[in-house]
Amino acid sequence: MKNPSSPNRIVVLASLLLTTIALNAQVKYVPLKPMSQVVSTSLKPVSISGAITLPTITWGGDIATVYAEINGLFKLNGLDFTLRNEDNFKAQVQRCINGETPYLRGTKGMIKMASDAFKAAGIELVEIYQISYSNGDDAVVFRPGKNINNARNVALQLYGPHMDYAANLFISAKRRLEDINFKYLEELTLNDNGTNNNPVEAFVADPALDAVFCIIPDALNLTSGGTTGTGSEGSVKGARIGLTTKSANRIIADVYAVRKDYFDTHREEVQKLTLTLMQAEEGLRDLLKNKASKMGEYNKMISRSSELFFGTPTATKDVEPMLEGGCEFVGHAGNITFFTGQGTTRNQKTLDAEIQKAFITMGVLTSPTNVLNANWDYNEFVPNLKYAKAGAITPTPRFDEKKVSQVVENKIKAESTTWESEGTLFVVEIYFQPNQENFTVANYAEDFKEALKLAQTYGGAIVVIEGHSDRGGVLKAKQNGASSQEVAQIEQVAKNLSRDRADNVKKSFLAYCKQSGITFDASQITIVGRGIESPKFLQPRTQEEWKQNFRVVFRVKQLESESIQFDPSIYK
Repeated sequence: MKNPSSPNRIVVLASLLLTTIALNAQVKYVPLKPMSQVVSTSLKPVSISGAITLPTITWGGDIATVYAEINGLFKLNGLDFTLRNEDNFKAQVQRCINGETPYLRGTKGMIKMASDAFKAAGIELVEIYQISYSNGDDAVVFRPGKNINNARNVALQLYGPHMDYAANLFISAKRRLEDINFKYLEELTLNDNGTNNNPVEAFVADPALDAVFCIIPDALNLTSGGTTGTGSEGSVKGARIGLTTKSANRIIADVYAVRKDYFDTHREEVQKLTLTLMQAEEGLRDLLKNKASKMGEYNKMISRSSELFFGTPTATKDVEPMLEGGCEFVGHAGNITFFTGQGTTRNQKTLDAEIQKAFITMGVLTSPTNVLNANWDYNEFVPNLKYAKAGAITPTPRFDEKKVSQVVENKIKAESTTWESEGTLFVVEIYFQPNQENFTVANYAEDFKEALKLAQTYGGAIVVIEGHSDRGGVLKAKQNGASSQEVAQIEQVAKNLSRDRADNVKKSFLAYCKQSGITFDASQITIVGRGIESPKFLQPRTQEEWKQNFRVVFRVKQLESESIQFDPSIYK
């Protein structure tokens, strides 16, 4: 997610590194230690003369912060800030503890890691603003035969953006984190010195690794352009991308945080900073929409971002791809849902709790920590913003429902033997009695809760609700000498009934979401009636196995290669 480079640049670097890797295959893994054990926790008061340093990291979301700088938004709001890019998160945490700046910039998981050090220093962190979500710029790559259900040796950057991403995926797959052998590396992406201290080089050099979490340019390189690795030009033979944040688009959240002592004494300044960042998101949105007529301003912003991120104003080809879709800005509306929890399960409180539980298990945190919420009144920002609205938020549908339905139907017909495994991320099964039609919220609330969590966490995936039946009726008809036409009619009736059940489950699930205060995007769901074509037990030996053939399945399915997402621009 961070430090992205263009795919061409990655290929060139990887090719240059092959010889070095072959000669020096010793990968430089680093031991896991909580943040409180790797930085000094001697807290110093914030002491600043002149401009306040606002940290950034190399990520598309931070281009909005650059927009604020070059367009004078900080000064317009009475703030004196200077930007400093800091991809070494340990160093950034240390400077904040040392009082060189009160602000911290990271992903939600990174801020949670840092909270361990701040707790040891006797202070808490307050999260003040969400910048974005990763929506396609991060991935997990598997060796042949490995997947989220059987991978054990897994490489990723220590203190980086993928630690909570990895934890979430394995937990969603019902894997125990204690059973995963996480192997940590110092850096996130390729460098040009062949030190084998990053996930991409480690995956090439260490055949014992089953999987690696990395940014998308590295994932594309390891898999020969996103297909299957050939083993040449820095790829790994047989390697494939298992999942990106295009499907898992509500896990990696980018945020700003501030020391609580500073927040308490400088609340007005912090609120002005939050407003400035919201204004910058809106301004950048307008600039990208009107890019053709504002090339001078656009080029200035890209050049400054290049200088900030890469140390030179000429690395524009590394910067521009950061704005091409993998970074999803959330703006004022997204901050409301994230920090207040309005209409969503994927909010600051929920993410904090799930990350904390995972990180304690992994050994990233020594004990529970508090990461606070600024608790802004978001209506106060509205008069100074262009697109913000007060009151309830109505989300825009993410998917083209008709196209999703057609894609699913075509895939089931063409790939009936692989449909249930290929692209399936997670499954929730609910059972019913023969001839049952109703699926009340009261009876299925726990199943719906699990399905809702998966659907919202993997908001870029689709949810196929499948109705299934037992084939006993068809077999009995055949035994009684029914004609092929009569058998086909019975099969069609079973298919229609199973579709009706799937539709009833969908209606009940959406009713559950409404009762729970969740604004669920119904365009994410499609229903199918599978009838008798895929029984759980082809030849049930017991009544219990027979009953399990009567089921409805929530299948969370990634179809990242299909153009099924809603794009309002094509309808203009």
